[in-house]
Amino acid sequence: MALTAEDLRDLVALLQAHPEWRKVLWALLASEEVLRMPTELADLRDKLAQLRAETERRFTELAEAVRRLSEAFVNHRQEFIAHQAQVNARLEELSTAVRNLTETVHHLTETVHHLSEIVDNLAQTQLGLAEAQRRTEENLQRLAEAQRRTEENLQRLAEAFAAHRQEFLEFRAEADRRFVELAEAQRRTEESLQRLAEAFAAHRQEFLEFRAEADRRFAELAEALRVLTERVDRVETRLDQVEVRLDRVERRQEDHSRDLGRLKSMRLESLYREDPGLFRPLLRRAAIVPGARKMEILEEAEAAGRITEEEVDRAAPLDALVEGLHRREDRRVVLAVEISWQGTTKDVARAADRAAIFARALGVEVIPVVAAKELTAPARRMARARGVWWLQDGRAFAPPEIPEEGPESEEA
Repeated sequence: MALTAEDLRDLVALLQAHPEWRKVLWALLASEEVLRMPTELADLRDKLAQLRAETERRFTELAEAVRRLSEAFVNHRQEFIAHQAQVNARLEELSTAVRNLTETVHHLTETVHHLSEIVDNLAQTQLGLAEAQRRTEENLQRLAEAQRRTEENLQRLAEAFAAHRQEFLEFRAEADRRFVELAEAQRRTEESLQRLAEAFAAHRQEFLEFRAEADRRFAELAEALRVLTERVDRVETRLDQVEVRLDRVERRQEDHSRDLGRLKSMRLESLYREDPGLFRPLLRRAAIVPGARKMEILEEAEAAGRITEEEVDRAAPLDALVEGLHRREDRRVVLAVEISWQGTTKDVARAADRAAIFARALGVEVIPVVAAKELTAPARRMARARGVWWLQDGRAFAPPEIPEEGPESEEA
C-alpha cells in the first residue's frame, strides 16, 4: 500500500507525541555507516584535539630551545662586542662564526614557519569537518520536515559520508605523512641544535683561550709602555732642562742684539751730528741745530700758541734738527731727522709727526727724514705713503723713489 500525505502527517504526529520512537525509526531508516557517523566524528574531533595539543607542545619545546639558544647567542655576542676593541686580529674569524650562527637561526625560523603552516592547514581541515557536520544536521532537519524525501536524502547522505570518509582517510594519511616529515624535521633540527651547541661550546672555549692570551699580551705591552713612558719622562725632563738653557741663551742673544742695535744707532746718530756734510744730498750749508736751541724753538712756539705742551713733549726727543738751503732751490729748508741703524715704521711715524710740529713752530717747511742703514719693508711702504725721505750712506731717496724690497721684520 502506498504511503499518502495523510499517513505521513499521522506519522509525524505520533513521533511528536512519542519522542522516544524517533530513535527506533532512525535505527530502521539509517544505514550502519550513518549510525556510526556521530561516534566517528567525535573520535575524529578527539584525535584532532590531541594532534593539535601535541603539535602545540612540540612547537613550545622547539620555541623554548630556540629561545635558549638565542639568549645564549645574545649573551655571547654582547661579551664579544665588549671585547672587540682588544681583539682586532681575530675580528674576521669571529664575524664569520656569527654569520654562520645567524644563517642557522634563519633556517630554524623557516622551519618554524613551515610548521606553523602545517598547523594552519590542520585547523582549516577541522573547520571543514565542522562545516560537514553542520550540513549533516541540516540534512537531518530537512528529513524531519519532508518525510517523502527521507530515502533519497539518506542515500545522498550515505554517498556524501562515503566520500567524506574517503576524504578523511586521505587526509589522515596525508596528516600521518606530514607528521612523519615533521618528526624528521624536528629530528634534524635537534641534531642541528646539538651541533650548534657543540660548535658554540668549542668556539666559547677558543674565545676564552684567545682572551687569556690577549690579556697576557696586553699586560706585556702595558709593562713595556710603562718602561717606555718612564724613559720618555726622563728624556722630557732633560729636554726641559735643555730648553731652559736655550731660553737663557736666546734671551742673552736678544739682549746682545738689542744692545748692539742701540750701539750701532748711537754710533750712526753721533756720525750724523758730528758731520753735517752727510746731509749734503738734501741741503747746502747744512747746520745741526743745538739741543738747547731746539727746545727754545718749541717753548717759544708753545708760548705763542702755535703748538701745545703735549706736542712739545712729542717733538722734543727728535734725534736731529738740521737747517740749510734747499739743494736745488735757493730757499731755507729744515730737516726733522730720526736716526736708527735699521729704520722701522715707528721711526717713520715719529719723523712725520715731529716734522709737522716743528713746521708749525718755525713757520717754514720742515722735511721729515729717516737716516738709516736699512729700512724694513713696512717702513718703506709707510715712508712712501706719508712723504718721508730716506737718507742712506750719502744717498737720499725721495718718498716715491724708495725701493719696495726690504726686510719684513719690525724691531721695537
